[in-house]
Amino acid sequence: MENRLKFRTKLAYGAGDFGSNFCWTFVSTFALIYFTDTVGLTAATVGFLIMLSKFLDGATDVFMGNMIDRTKSKMGKARPWLMWSAFPLIITLVMLFNVPSFLSENGKYAYILIVYTLLGAFFYTASNISYNSLVSLAASDPKDRVSMGSIRFIFAVIGALIITSATVGFVDNFGGGQQGWTVVSIIYAAVFVVFVMITVIGVRETNTTAEKKETEKISFGKSIVYLCKNKYFFIILGLSIIFYISSGIGQSLGIYYVTYILGDPALLGLIGLAGILPMIVVLPVTPKLTSKFGMQKTCLFAALVSVAGSVVILFSGNKIPLLMIGLVIRSAGTAPFTGAMYALIAEIAEYASLKFNVRTEGTIYSCSSVGIKVGSGLGIAITGWFLTMSGYIGGAETQSAGAINMIQNVYLISPLVTAALMAVLMVFLRVEKANKALKAAA
Repeated sequence: MENRLKFRTKLAYGAGDFGSNFCWTFVSTFALIYFTDTVGLTAATVGFLIMLSKFLDGATDVFMGNMIDRTKSKMGKARPWLMWSAFPLIITLVMLFNVPSFLSENGKYAYILIVYTLLGAFFYTASNISYNSLVSLAASDPKDRVSMGSIRFIFAVIGALIITSATVGFVDNFGGGQQGWTVVSIIYAAVFVVFVMITVIGVRETNTTAEKKETEKISFGKSIVYLCKNKYFFIILGLSIIFYISSGIGQSLGIYYVTYILGDPALLGLIGLAGILPMIVVLPVTPKLTSKFGMQKTCLFAALVSVAGSVVILFSGNKIPLLMIGLVIRSAGTAPFTGAMYALIAEIAEYASLKFNVRTEGTIYSCSSVGIKVGSGLGIAITGWFLTMSGYIGGAETQSAGAINMIQNVYLISPLVTAALMAVLMVFLRVEKANKALKAAA
């Protein structure tokens, strides 16, 4: 009988995602409005630079995954990278929200591109992929993996709720403007380090006994070849990118929506609550659902629920009660996928082991980081492009009718488009069935 993880280990793992949100949710939700309304830059240009940075992220993610696969240390494969990356990551986080005022406009754009790339393509990549890889390296039982995914996302949504609800108030309370962003970025950086270190200390890598000798020597080129042969890798990669495009648009455009459509920036917390609380309710039961019905069937049904919620959002307009209902339904439909995603990736890593006789967890888990980076980057870039095309003026108390209509339409329509695409892709993610067939044939 395989060893099962203790609950405290799962809690220690979840703590890391709580901390990570004080970096990534903070950046994805507030970086664009900081750049446009505090620094005074053009949304489209900033969005384009972020997109460039994100595509570089996609390359470094796969490389970082291979580095983890090849790492040998007393701490294991992933934990050293999780620890080492934390400190340069928080330095670049604080730098990102402290664009020097003495720089020229072009200098500020260059500064943002360099710092954003260092933060995302290098330091957050090392942190996120190593953290995600711990699911396979710490747990061998599929139930533990789903449970770890559910617990981590409960921590994640709590962190995200704090960020979306409190950041605007924190910035104002600490003096507003650049001073407020400086203080908040330092506080969030400190929270990030504390909770990531809980994961480093509290989680051990024990699921390494099945590794083949040849796997230790696998080259970066060979790992790419095996990825290209693994159709399920591309399906989960597509799901992840689409999911985070939706998240990137929702997070970056949300502050504009509550400010200019609903007329109250404080409502961002209420909207965040409607999108997060259902996940906290559904995530704990996700392991039971996936155990009974399978991960693919559970996530497919949940995707259809998310589509239904997105339809309600589409027809809500600026009616807050109807919008909240739609967000609640959509969030409930999103929860099983977020809880099971890393367990699904673990199944895809196992498929590679069974099909090709190699173990490349780090490289395969890079798809989750690629999805986060490329997806959220595209979401932010799309938001920036639409803002500029519609005539949005950063920092202005009132906006043109074109800008107002754009903010409302994109915010309401994009959830339905992305939810429908995810439902279609989920139909083809039959990796559990494939693994059972491969084990039976062995």
